[in-house]
Amino acid sequence: MSGAMVEADAAEFARFGVDPGWAFGIRHRVRWSECDPFRHANHRAYFEWFEEARNRYLETAGLPGLSAATPGPVMAETGIRYYRPLAYGDELLVTARTVRLGNTSFEMEYAVWREGLCALGRAVLILVVNATGEKTRLPEGLRRAMVARDPAAGEIRRNERASE
Repeated sequence: MSGAMVEADAAEFARFGVDPGWAFGIRHRVRWSECDPFRHANHRAYFEWFEEARNRYLETAGLPGLSAATPGPVMAETGIRYYRPLAYGDELLVTARTVRLGNTSFEMEYAVWREGLCALGRAVLILVVNATGEKTRLPEGLRRAMVARDPAAGEIRRNERASE
């Protein structure tokens, strides 16, 4: 398998030891260019894997292609917790899910799996019109698709609504 990412199915989730609660994942093989001199996957590679999983997730949820006039996600906050190292040639599964939906923002979690959890990441994204930088509401169709895939994401606490 090359370094190209391929969307995973239920059998892949089981093979990589994915915990319940994840519905979207893409396979990946760690490339040489993603490693440090000791063959360990470099920390920046995880952010790239998460970005690819996020983009594929949002595309399949119906987010329109990015352009200056089309709203797109802008990173507001991100972080990763590493549990086990990965090395050149390791085959892995990168999962993505929406855990919170606001009016103009949403929060996603990502995980890397290989015989169980290797890393867990998160990001808060704001939907912005790229040409103006103006925040915009999440389109209803996108919101419905995200909740259909990740039902817990639709459970917004009332006090969060007022803050957005």
